[in-house]
Amino acid sequence: MNEPLVLIVDVGTQSTRAFLFNKKGEFVCMDKVETEPFYSQKVGYAEKNTEDYWTAVVQAVKNLKAKSGDLWNDIIAMSLTSIRGTYAFLGEDYKPVRPTITWLDQRLAKPKQKFPFINEILFRIVGMYKPALKQRRMAPATWMKENQPDVWEKTKHFTLISAYLNYKLTGRLCDCTASQASRLPYNYKKERWQKSNELTCTVYNVEKEKLCELVKPGDIIGKITREVAELTGIPEGLEVIATGSDKACETLGTGALSADTASISFGTTATLQITTKKYVEPQKYMPAYNSVVSGYFNPEIQIFRGFWMVTWFKKQFGLEEEMLAEDIGVPTEKILDKSLTDIPAGSNGLMLQPYWAPGLKIPEAKGTIIGFNDCHTKAHVYKSIVEGIGYALYEGLVYLEKKSGQKIKNISVSGGGSQSDSICQITADMFGRPVYRVQTYETSGLGAAMITFVSKGEFKDIDECNKSMVHFKDEFTPNLHNTKIYKKLFEKVYKDIYPQLQPLYFRLYEIVNEENNEI
Repeated sequence: MNEPLVLIVDVGTQSTRAFLFNKKGEFVCMDKVETEPFYSQKVGYAEKNTEDYWTAVVQAVKNLKAKSGDLWNDIIAMSLTSIRGTYAFLGEDYKPVRPTITWLDQRLAKPKQKFPFINEILFRIVGMYKPALKQRRMAPATWMKENQPDVWEKTKHFTLISAYLNYKLTGRLCDCTASQASRLPYNYKKERWQKSNELTCTVYNVEKEKLCELVKPGDIIGKITREVAELTGIPEGLEVIATGSDKACETLGTGALSADTASISFGTTATLQITTKKYVEPQKYMPAYNSVVSGYFNPEIQIFRGFWMVTWFKKQFGLEEEMLAEDIGVPTEKILDKSLTDIPAGSNGLMLQPYWAPGLKIPEAKGTIIGFNDCHTKAHVYKSIVEGIGYALYEGLVYLEKKSGQKIKNISVSGGGSQSDSICQITADMFGRPVYRVQTYETSGLGAAMITFVSKGEFKDIDECNKSMVHFKDEFTPNLHNTKIYKKLFEKVYKDIYPQLQPLYFRLYEIVNEENNEI
């Protein structure tokens, strides 16, 4: 054996990737299998054949083995990380009884069964009745009970896709506590399934016998079966280590190990997480997710449809830039990035609030752009999108600092948007803190590899592992002149946009919901 390697499989929305990572944080070999994100039988539905996830895992691993040569003999363990909030419905024989409902699904149930009287009273007292009701309506289990009760009856195991894939690898149906960012009755603070007498257990209302076994990050889930070894080429008996969801692994992979460093993911959903021993609710009554570092939490601020808004902008306004990018052979974002440097901080007074998809606590909110005048172009709109996402994330950071009592000194970034130097620089300017970018774009795979190496005893603890495997290759320092502009705009304008417009949002919400016959 030359050097120990770990096999990591990262199951994403549009692709599945397989890596061999070494102890320096380098992937020495990788393969990527593109997949269809979902299919839609009706508007708002987003489903996928459950077996397709497993097929992609098998193909990516087989391809990786073919590429890796003798490196394959150096694998000491493996782990799997995957997308969050994607649900499998399994029968008595652990085979799917219907397609997976993915995290992109937008269907809403219309539950006839009310909350128990005491629960409803308590929800109303603490101001959580509407968010709890919306969560219940969004829960796949609620929709299944209403619309496909016969299939729900056949569903003996209701799990996340990660648990199903763990079963396929090892024959053991279980999942990691650090994967439970979902609409399942899970107690994040105590790291276990909720008990029937807990207040929010009635929100998701999943029968306890349908839930899978839970393990902690770093635990051994099981070993690769003979059947899987023959199918994939993974050595029979290789240990499969529990890690967590892609976001949880991503936060570790960006080096955000302490509460003074925030990890920002510029993905389809833009997120900001910190890692803390203290249980800190990122918003009132919203849970802090479990970290892949056992015993720690990742409070998370989410901007739904975050960098999806860039895709939206390109589709609606970016045809010219897309054609130019195709002609010269570069991504469209490279062309758009020019406007980020040409236009001054604050976009000449154009400000955007990125509630293109509102959060649970403000379901009435809408996306807003204010400050238009005749100097503004579509390039200003593009920069205002990037800045708007930044304002919303910064607002979350301020809240987390207050709740945790910890000053956040550094920002570490990942996700598609982090590949843009301009976006990283704007982030540094807006947050008034240095922004760091690590050595690889594949930070979720890196985080999973770190936990796997520590579990196998290759490092004495996660801190030693972090020093060896996470390397900051780029630093973006704040332009203090721009920071001053952004701080003034945030304090004097952005913070007041939602409170000032909230009455109008409520009127819109009521009218549209009445028109659509919503509950």
